[in-house]
Amino acid sequence: MDNDVLSREDITRLRRREAEIIERLDRLKRTMSETKAIDTLAFKSKLFKEAQDELRRVQDRLAGVPVE
Repeated sequence: MDNDVLSREDITRLRRREAEIIERLDRLKRTMSETKAIDTLAFKSKLFKEAQDELRRVQDRLAGVPVE
């Protein structure tokens, strides 16, 4: 994929992925607030951080930030 210009298909795909990740983050927030077990919280926290990182990469790509 060219780093300078995203095609309409790429933008559409990235926007869809962004929406999926945001939905996953919201779901994780809800389940984390309902969870009492420390080990489960730690695992969900790890998943949450990974989803935030992925969201940041997708949003950077949409904003035209060069990929490292």
